[in-house]
Amino acid sequence: MATSEALEKLKDTMSREGKTVKDLFEEIDTNGDGTINGPELYKGIKKIVGDSLTPGQISMIITAFDTNGDNRIDVMELRNALS
Repeated sequence: MATSEALEKLKDTMSREGKTVKDLFEEIDTNGDGTINGPELYKGIKKIVGDSLTPGQISMIITAFDTNGDNRIDVMELRNALS
């Protein structure tokens, strides 16, 4: 599955289930530290979308969303990416 396909599926799930970006973020941020790391993103996409991405694809998503260079996705970065 392509990374863009995973993002579209996340957006579809959000609208279908009436979730906000914050809801989605909190569901993926399983350790509650306010950021999403690679393993959390992998598990979150698998749980929410039902598809597995490769570690390389997860890295590409993090790199694309991560605007402050900390190699993690915060709620604002996720909101910007999904809007």
